[in-house]
This record gives sequence, structure tokens and C-alpha cells, in this order.
Amino acid sequence: MPVRVAILWKKMSGYARATFGALRDSGAEVLLVHEQAAADAPFDDDLLDLGLPGGTWAGAPDECGVLALVTDFAPHALLVSSWNPPQYRHVSLAMRGCTLRVLCMDNAWLGSAKQWGARAIATRYVQPAYDVAFLPGERQATFARMLGFPDDRILWGLYTCDHQAFTAARRAGGEDAPNSFLFAGRLVREKGVDVLAEAYRSYRGSTPDPWPLIVSGTGPLAKTLDSAPGVEMAGFVPPHELPALFSRSGCLVLPSRFEPWGVVVHEATSAGLAVICSSACGSSTRLVLDGYNGAVVRPGDPISLTEAMRWMSAPTTDRAELARHSFELSHQFTPERWATYLIERIPPLRRSIGLAPV
Repeated sequence: MPVRVAILWKKMSGYARATFGALRDSGAEVLLVHEQAAADAPFDDDLLDLGLPGGTWAGAPDECGVLALVTDFAPHALLVSSWNPPQYRHVSLAMRGCTLRVLCMDNAWLGSAKQWGARAIATRYVQPAYDVAFLPGERQATFARMLGFPDDRILWGLYTCDHQAFTAARRAGGEDAPNSFLFAGRLVREKGVDVLAEAYRSYRGSTPDPWPLIVSGTGPLAKTLDSAPGVEMAGFVPPHELPALFSRSGCLVLPSRFEPWGVVVHEATSAGLAVICSSACGSSTRLVLDGYNGAVVRPGDPISLTEAMRWMSAPTTDRAELARHSFELSHQFTPERWATYLIERIPPLRRSIGLAPV
């Protein structure tokens, strides 16, 4: 009997399409409900469509309609994207004792007042609605444990990327990698775009042969980089065109102030790019080793970012070696590995909470 997995997701993306597609291709039956594309990330829904049963919504999901879909599908596991929207949580509550309910969370533990509050109400709000937490990395695991999920109820590696597509963009050996930096993401303060603008100006003013900077994305801070010397504004790039964009660069720069994980880092390593990122990026614990395949800098610090860019573009830096190391690290997470891991873990987790075997 194939494993049946119902997925209640928020916004779709290229990496989500690759991941859920791998789950289907692994033999699982998949039901997918997700939010339609948003104005600030204008993905083409048709390009992200997997042809799976389910549906889409805008504004808020139809709780009764979603519950009816899930009930009729009778999944062995229900994957729920965070605890918002509340309609998804209500569906998960209604499925208690019927399926394995998996909370997909990327919230890193920051020790904020809001998170301490969430811990205080976890026994009433979180634990009744979910059996297992599925998360990207170590920082999220700290929060999950505080919410009451023991280690044997935690799944790892929530986020991956379209590894095959970005691997195809990789240059053999990395020797011919273009000498340019790349930023890909929303042009907002939390991504450190203002820090990048200041650091890049300083870098160009203090480096004899500076690399150009390609900027992909849209947002209110576009004006901090637009028309700056050496900067190419590529605008919004849809998922299927991102591998070609990555092939034009030798190093991703992601100086985020807040970045629970950063799938773009995995995309970069899969394409064989070196990476400069801030320590605020959750993926820096697994995919960027300082000095091995890039540099990890302090968030909000243009001086350390400038120094990292100088080091990256210096003639003495072995960028081919950095590229090889990045590509090696990227294999920790692939859609195929994600699908196989989930399918293998569902039966024992169901047994652990007293559900019938698959």
C-alpha cells in the first residue's frame, strides 16, 4: 500500500514543487492544498502546479472544505505548514487520532517574549494539534523541544531545493566561475540589503579589480542599490530561471539580519557557488563552513561583509576549491532524500502514537 500524505501549505515555491514532486515520484499518494502566489513574489502558479489533487486559496482557506478533502483522502500523515493560518491548525486538531500530524516549522529559538509565551501555552495550543515537528536544523530543534517535542518526535531536513536543476548549472571543477557576486531575495531590511549596499560601496572603493554585483529580487530597498556602480539589477527572477542566473556568479552574498534557514544558500551550494552569509542564516550551521566554502559574517556589520568580499575576490583565494566544497555540502539535502526519509519515518512514528500500521 502506498503511503498517503496530505500537505497543507502556504505559498508554493520552486523548492516546494521539487520536494513535493519527489514525494509523488517516490510512490506516495499526495494531496496538496496551498495559498495562491502573492504580489510580492509573483510566481506563475501554472509553472509551480504539480497536477496533484487538492486546491488553492487566497485570503484564508475554507476550513470545512479543507477538512472534507483531508478526511476523504484518509492520509497516513498530515504535513501542516506552521501553526498559521488557524484554519490549518483546526483541521489538524480535528484529525487527532486519525493520522500522524506533522508540524512543519522553521522558527529558530531567539528567546523573545513571544516565544516564551508560546512555550507557556504549548501544552494547550501546540501539543494537542501536532504529534511530530519537522524542521530544517539545530536552531529550530531548540524551539521544538521547548514546545514539548522530544527528540524522537523531531524530523530533520524540512527544507531543500531543486537540487537537480541547480546542479545542472554547476561548472565542472569551478575554475571558470564568473568573477561576480550575487544577491537573490526580497529587497528588505531583514535581508540586510542596506548592509550589502554599504559594504559593496566600500568594497569597490578599496579593491583594485572589484567584482560586479548581480541583484535579483524586488522590494522597498531596491533604491539603495539601483544605479550604484558595478550593480546589475535583475529584478524578480522566476524559479525556473534561477539556475541560469546562478551560473553567472561565483559567490552568493546573503547578509540577513533574520533568516530562519535560507533555501537560497542551498541553491547556491548546489550550483557550486561559494557563499558569504551572516550568522543569522540558519543554514550557515550546515551549508557554510567559514573558510571552507565561504565566509560567515556578523549580521548588520558592513565592515565584516566588506572584508569577506575582499577575501573572496583576492587572487590568492582558491575559489575552485571553495566551489567543490560547496557542492559537496549541498548533498546533505535533496528532494529525493527528503521524500525517502519522510516515507521511511512515517510508519514507526505512527506506531509510537498508537495508530494503525501503514
